[in-house]
Amino acid sequence: MAESSTPPPPSPEQTPIVVPENLVTVLRTERHRFETMGARYAVHASRLAELEKRLMEGRFHLAVLGQVKRGKSTLLNALLGEDILPSAVVPLTAIPTFIRYGAERTLRVRYNDSRPDTVVEDELMQCSEDKIQPASHHSGIRWLQEHLTLYVTEEENPENQKGVREVEITLPAPILRDVVLIDTPGIGSVYRHNTEGTLNFLPQCDAALFLVSADPPITEVEVAFLREIKDRVARLFFVLNKVDYLTGDEKETALAFFRTVLNSVASIDPGQHIFAVSAKKGLLAKEANDTRLWDESGLQEVSDHLILFLASEKNRVLREAIGKKVFNVFCDAELQTHLNIRALELPLSELESRLSLFDKKIAEVEQQRLHAQDILLGDRKRVYDTIEMYVKDLRIPLKDRLSKIAEDAMAASPHTPEKAAQDAVAGTIPGWFEHELGSITAMADREMTVRLREQGKRAETLIESVRKGAAELFEIPYHAPSGEEVYHLVRKPYWVDHEWESTFSPVSSAMMERLLPGPLRQSRAKNRMKHQIDILVMRNLENLRYETLQSIDAAFLQYSSTLDANLRLTIDATHGAVRAAMERRKEHAGETAERLARLYQVAGELREVLQLFGKAG
Repeated sequence: MAESSTPPPPSPEQTPIVVPENLVTVLRTERHRFETMGARYAVHASRLAELEKRLMEGRFHLAVLGQVKRGKSTLLNALLGEDILPSAVVPLTAIPTFIRYGAERTLRVRYNDSRPDTVVEDELMQCSEDKIQPASHHSGIRWLQEHLTLYVTEEENPENQKGVREVEITLPAPILRDVVLIDTPGIGSVYRHNTEGTLNFLPQCDAALFLVSADPPITEVEVAFLREIKDRVARLFFVLNKVDYLTGDEKETALAFFRTVLNSVASIDPGQHIFAVSAKKGLLAKEANDTRLWDESGLQEVSDHLILFLASEKNRVLREAIGKKVFNVFCDAELQTHLNIRALELPLSELESRLSLFDKKIAEVEQQRLHAQDILLGDRKRVYDTIEMYVKDLRIPLKDRLSKIAEDAMAASPHTPEKAAQDAVAGTIPGWFEHELGSITAMADREMTVRLREQGKRAETLIESVRKGAAELFEIPYHAPSGEEVYHLVRKPYWVDHEWESTFSPVSSAMMERLLPGPLRQSRAKNRMKHQIDILVMRNLENLRYETLQSIDAAFLQYSSTLDANLRLTIDATHGAVRAAMERRKEHAGETAERLARLYQVAGELREVLQLFGKAG
């Protein structure tokens, strides 16, 4: 056939794409279409299925923060419309509770080790090793709350002795269709490591509600916590609870005071909106299905103007990001289709000549890929070196700090100096290392983001050279891709539970030591404490170093694998498509006309899909 039967390539269009409103429908329809088009298009169907899953799972993650007895659990229960979460009369453990949408009420407990999840379902079923059911549907809500208490409170699970990593609740609450709510331990308790765990968790959330109440006013503990969190969470919003105890003038005074504190002490914008609510009244309204009382509680405003707004905002950003990736899938499929057409239309001698030139292009790309991987290995080493130096510099200051704490404790308890020192040091270590874990993780994230962003640009340039080279070599239509996302950290919210070693090695003193003079006994005790502190610092710093480097390894490995996979997909959709079409043509010459007719039909269908994104074929 004449070479002119395929139109010449247009210039790449630079106008931005338009994400169709019915993106989910487009995804599903075209995925099913690709699934019927044979093995060569299966990869496109797989990519669309993955993007559809990401789009459907992309709910907004909102953490709720507050000091104990501020009404945090009541606020969450009111938003959910059910009295599910236990009241924080006793401190909670450093375990988050994820509250997601589900048709049935369930509780799932995940552990730090390999134990199977414990599942609580709101229906009558047989009990098994990893599944427990309530006695009846009527008592399901209360029963669910009682079981939740067994895992997330210090009273029932002191210092997380049960080894729980996270707890997940599913409820058929309407608000959860757009938002995943995350309950966190109350701040300001004696469990400092719980607070540090909360701080480390926040960057993985989309936003946080910071809850205070009018009685008493915001405390120094809350102000200190606010200073620490304001730069760790992307969006922060404020709620003043228990306003039902105030008159109109008192409420305005309380709001003004809260706003002044936010601005003067924590440098929060004085124009920041503060939601004034009565969580207790809101819960009563939900339980009684009283819309008037619900409006009076102030929670309707929270629901309408905060949570649902933020959810739609994130969904818009997510839809645009997914839409760009979907557009690129269709561009690749269109490129592959036109390459198949050219492979069937060109004279065999001409096809083999052009394919030989393309072979050379792919060989050049492979050399550049190896070079990019070498750069990636060098970047990983540089991040390694940064972390190693940071951990090394922590050693002496930490030893000095723990030694001072131990000496002060020994001086204050002359009758049991070593036990007092051990208790003081053991109480300091978890919070200190949780804090350093947050700092070192943030540092590693910054280092990796900078280096992998540049690596991502190199990779996309390489992938684009294959696409564009194929289009130019075989004279086919070409759409410039919308631009892949360069590297940035996107992690599903999770709670990291590190068991920092704070137990001292037993060092028994000789019986004869009791006969030694007091100053000598004290000197020996201090030496033993110094030795024990050296061991604890060494072990915990090594744990900190090991955990961080393991995370860096995993991030670089995943990123490297993703880049290689994307390049392989592009090569297969171009070079592989042409070679496969040529082989098929040689073996099944009689099917060429039928195959061409089908490919032209596919090209037309893809052109119609691309027009949905504002791009003509």
